[in-house]
Amino acid sequence: MARRVLVTGATGLLGSACVAQLLEAGDRVLALVRDRDPSSRLIRDGLLDRCVEVRGDLTELPRVLAEHRPTHLLHLAAQSQVPVANRSPLSSFESNVRGSWLLLEACRLAAEPLEGIVVASSDKAYGSVPTPTPETTPLQPTAPYDVSKACTDLIARSYGVHFGLPVVVTRCGNLYGPGDANEERLIPGTCELLRAGLAPELRSTGGMSREWLFVEDAARANVMLLDQGALDPGSAWNVAGGEVATVLEVLTRLLAAAGSTLEPRIAPVDPPGEIRHQALDHSRLAALGWRAEVGLDEGLARTWAWHAG
Repeated sequence: MARRVLVTGATGLLGSACVAQLLEAGDRVLALVRDRDPSSRLIRDGLLDRCVEVRGDLTELPRVLAEHRPTHLLHLAAQSQVPVANRSPLSSFESNVRGSWLLLEACRLAAEPLEGIVVASSDKAYGSVPTPTPETTPLQPTAPYDVSKACTDLIARSYGVHFGLPVVVTRCGNLYGPGDANEERLIPGTCELLRAGLAPELRSTGGMSREWLFVEDAARANVMLLDQGALDPGSAWNVAGGEVATVLEVLTRLLAAAGSTLEPRIAPVDPPGEIRHQALDHSRLAALGWRAEVGLDEGLARTWAWHAG
């Protein structure tokens, strides 16, 4: 029997990619949509037309669970921008922390228990720690966004271990790929500037390094882990295996993929609240048979083609 998978954050970068893969696998997808964003891949690529669209937000989860009776849940809804969290920490805490406990409590009290739940945390939940970082590393963030994801992480694991809810936590590396329309992020922002014939800008010195993971690879991991919660409730999984590169290196390779000779403008100092270097040890996930399939140059080329087309 096909799974009935409720996806929160379905209009986002990772949400849209997960919806596409669930539909391809023959699952019935319930897409929770608060705001219809026409630039979202979910709408732009016609994915929403193949889903059951559920209008509402996380405060309405008891009703949504009672009416639609999902068997599984992918919780990807979040405020996902570091600069936004620095400017407005309260709204990020409300969205990421309160939204997560409301969702998990609704799942705990649901009349029909769910078979599997994935809650998206982030590599930012670790804070500034040695790399590559394994899942056993204590979470020690300080910046608002990072703290909001660590709180989400701990709350989800509490519901898994203490209450036996079949939930796992995923901590993804830096995601990019087709479908990312948020121009505050490096890659989509640069693509849109290049489309307009404008020189790209870095809001940092470019020396920070990240592990860059193509969104389709991340989606495969999250979908694969949907049934892991029944086996290992409360467990956390690093989702990485991409390429580690500095921000400036990624920008340079993106310019090459776009065939651009424009000179980027680089900030003289790094912004506050940013972790200097990040990379994850994903050996536990690899032991389940998962690996990243799209390299950085191929991924950047595919991302540019999506924006340019």
